[in-house]
Amino acid sequence: MKPTSCLRAAILVAAFFAAAFAPLAAADKSPADLAFEAVIASSRLKPMDAQAVMNGAFEFAFTYPDEPRATNLLSGLEGLDYQMTSAAEKASYQRALAARIAAALAQPGLSEKFKTALLSADAAQVMAVQKSAATPDTAAVRAKIDALAAASPKSPNLARHELAYGDLLAKSDPAAGEAHLKKLAAGSDETLAKQAAGQLRVTQMRTKPLDMKFTAADGREVDFAQLRGKVVLIDFWATWCGPCIAELPNLTKVYNTYHSKGFEVIGISFENSGIIDEAALKIPRNAGKAIDTPEQIAEKKTKAKEKMLKFTQDKSMPWPQHFDGNYWENEYGRMYNIRSIPAMFLLDREGKLIETSARGEKLEPLVKKLLGLDS
Repeated sequence: MKPTSCLRAAILVAAFFAAAFAPLAAADKSPADLAFEAVIASSRLKPMDAQAVMNGAFEFAFTYPDEPRATNLLSGLEGLDYQMTSAAEKASYQRALAARIAAALAQPGLSEKFKTALLSADAAQVMAVQKSAATPDTAAVRAKIDALAAASPKSPNLARHELAYGDLLAKSDPAAGEAHLKKLAAGSDETLAKQAAGQLRVTQMRTKPLDMKFTAADGREVDFAQLRGKVVLIDFWATWCGPCIAELPNLTKVYNTYHSKGFEVIGISFENSGIIDEAALKIPRNAGKAIDTPEQIAEKKTKAKEKMLKFTQDKSMPWPQHFDGNYWENEYGRMYNIRSIPAMFLLDREGKLIETSARGEKLEPLVKKLLGLDS
């Protein structure tokens, strides 16, 4: 797993904790290490108490403001509601997080680094709320991003906020969202430009039917042109992704209820084949490992595909799965700038994109509406 776990950039803190923390020997632990471990432990509880993790992250950050880990703990706190099943519970958590961020920003004497981390968390929190809103307040999100840019124009988090803003804007005004992403795609930041180009393709899916063809892992032919007239969910997922697996009971329930009425699911698997190549060798934990031969790569991909297919059988997931064994470099993941999973794209009967996060409580009402069954 990459250091960002289920999220490539805008990570969930719980997943980040699990991937980023390397336990130290007891004799080597400082008070900061012990405090950090306590927050880690709270993030691993099942069920996780998101507000307790949030409180622990803020306490650590204020106690050890010069610790590099302090600001890391604040990144992605808005995503800790992924385990919550009710909208009311999620809303309560987001309100608590917003209040905690506001109180922290009001504290005097904050370091520039700490303030930047808080402003980034503030923008992410407002973005999370507006993404779930029926009518998003894009101006509120824009104001938070602008505040971060004014305080820290070189913040590495600005790029992800700008990309997310483009997607949010496109939901209510596709032309405005497309214009925003075209501006980013034409910029001098090569990485951001590439990501914006992928996000732009997603935005254009809102006005143009998706054209995609591939042979699924089990040999079935998938052609989205042949699925016109059906409501289709594209599920970008992986067996190693905790939030993806947590969503499965809801997804299978909706599939079993509405499949006969015209609902289809197509999986895009980000399965990790464990391939060691030049890029993977740049990760410290792979130091000293040899680059895989073509034969070893093929063998690893075969085993990963078999693992994924067995998982889908065991979990009663009868829909076709795209698999290329390339992990985060999945061809459709790169094409559509999928930087976090699960990503669940819902298409209407014409093949046009309606929602990029059709999960949890949102999924069934949207499917019913698009199938014309909500009256």
